[in-house]
Amino acid sequence: MEKEDRIRQKEQRKELSPAEKWQYFIDYYLWITIGVAAGIAVVIFLIVHFATKTSFVMGVMAVNTDGEHIEATGPDYFTDFLREHGVTSKRDVVNLNYTIWIDPNSDSDVDSTNLSTIQVLFMTRSVDVFFSDEEFLKLMGGTDYLADLRDYLPEELLAQYEDQQITVHTMTGETIVAGIRLENNEWVRKTGWYQETAAVGLADGMKNPELAVALLEEILQ
Repeated sequence: MEKEDRIRQKEQRKELSPAEKWQYFIDYYLWITIGVAAGIAVVIFLIVHFATKTSFVMGVMAVNTDGEHIEATGPDYFTDFLREHGVTSKRDVVNLNYTIWIDPNSDSDVDSTNLSTIQVLFMTRSVDVFFSDEEFLKLMGGTDYLADLRDYLPEELLAQYEDQQITVHTMTGETIVAGIRLENNEWVRKTGWYQETAAVGLADGMKNPELAVALLEEILQ
């Protein structure tokens, strides 16, 4: 009976709107998030200030990657991009996270912890450019973690991706273009993160909007 109850609850969560899923998370996982936030904050502080002696100029996160041969595995992958945009110090690197997987409809401890980790990285401005599957990007956009791309990308570039724009309704009642659906995108293919389809957006409250927009424009060219 207990197993049947868990299955029924999981099916019910799939029917929730992004705002309702967010409220469910707050009700059940708030203290987990606070604990993870404290732990991640300490780890980031120790890494940046004592271990690597590096400075993160921009954050890139790829969630739910499914590629078999990943090439973009560390900050060095973005060295040429940074140099092309005037970032020449070897201490200035991209903070790359591509090893987080999550089922937003699951109530497992692993998924709740991973969701907490993602949210903390957004709240600490450790994410500028965000990749994921379309379903999870919609969830993040609907809970006010992603920026409206219309505020950052040129109109002509947005027009090229008119049919691939991912529109969501946020918790504040706004309708935004939270992301772009990428199908067999050359830039993504080279990273090896995703086999065919992915979605990309910009974090709300980016640490480095200029670099983030430049990278997104390069991806979409």
